[in-house]
Amino acid sequence: MDSSKLSVFPIGEKNEAFAAYFKGQSYLNMLTTQGLAVGNVTFEPGCRNNWHIHHKGGQILLVTAGRGYYQEWGKEPQELHPGDAVNIPPEVKHWHGAAPDSWFAHLAIEVPAQGASNEWCGPVSDEEYGMCKSRVETAMESGHPGKISPTPVSGLEQSDPEFAALFNAFALDEVIHEKHASMDDRTRMMAVLSALLGCQGMDEFKVMLPAALNLGVTPVEVKEILYQAAAYLGIGRVYPFLAAANEILEGQGYGLPLKAMATTTKEDRLEKGNQAQVDLFGPHMKGFYLSGPEESRHINKWLADNCFGDYYTRRGLDDRQREMMTFCFLAAQGGCGPQLTSHAAANIRIGNDRQFLIRVISQCLPYIGYPRSLNALRCVNEVEDAQS
Repeated sequence: MDSSKLSVFPIGEKNEAFAAYFKGQSYLNMLTTQGLAVGNVTFEPGCRNNWHIHHKGGQILLVTAGRGYYQEWGKEPQELHPGDAVNIPPEVKHWHGAAPDSWFAHLAIEVPAQGASNEWCGPVSDEEYGMCKSRVETAMESGHPGKISPTPVSGLEQSDPEFAALFNAFALDEVIHEKHASMDDRTRMMAVLSALLGCQGMDEFKVMLPAALNLGVTPVEVKEILYQAAAYLGIGRVYPFLAAANEILEGQGYGLPLKAMATTTKEDRLEKGNQAQVDLFGPHMKGFYLSGPEESRHINKWLADNCFGDYYTRRGLDDRQREMMTFCFLAAQGGCGPQLTSHAAANIRIGNDRQFLIRVISQCLPYIGYPRSLNALRCVNEVEDAQS
């Protein structure tokens, strides 16, 4: 293969600055460093980088040429082709590189974050790398490695085969592939897990969590969903799910506890929590914690420093993901019309537009039912009508 024709982006110079963290020859061409760092990274056949972790900021890979691999610690490798996009969350140990018989190129986009850094770990061993080809081929022979099997693992196919076939054909095929409801697998699974927390669907949560991990939802993201749920559902309803998640994560080899994600202190949580309220809902929330009758004003303060200061300021998820989760918590538990309308408006304000929220509702519908889904849709439409 003529490396000069790999991509529309120039291949750049030999990647000498990071050579210690690559096995084989790579090339780097920084396309821009202003505002957002974007580099064209090219790997000769067999070249790969070491295991590494992006702290705080994360990274996005856009594959432009060749064939390569991406693997997260403790998970099966994925084969990458031109047109594939990989969203690498912060704190996830991973590596990527070329297949043994192909050049490989991708754009590496650094997700900006205050205090972001990159931690280089040990090299990918020849044995680990050599197993990629056989693992990927095995996964592809049994279907796309990131798809939920149409056969559930709940046992209903044995006791209730007719119902299981009916439900699975709807939830795991028709809903997923509806063009007006389609979402990427990872976002869809985060919404479904949040909805199952909201409707207290413990048994289905245990079924879907391993699938979510297989589809790219990270342990950090799972824990952040659970932690934030405590603010909207209460610990009485969240604790059993947290215990179940811990059992599943430990069973898959993830070490607990995970790395701490808090960014606030006792001294600044109120200020930062109120700022999060302003960012999400608008400038009218500035100082909202000081409003209301004196005897109940402390609840508005708790809303600022606990709900938003303790949870929304945490790393591991961004504001759009957290607002989507909150929308799912509220829609799934029902009886929260005013709050659901308010958070629908917050979602739309920060970029989760009406079409996106309809997709979220659609993907959650099989798990929360029609009445609560239609109520959620009504709240979204009310916000859209009020803004038009």
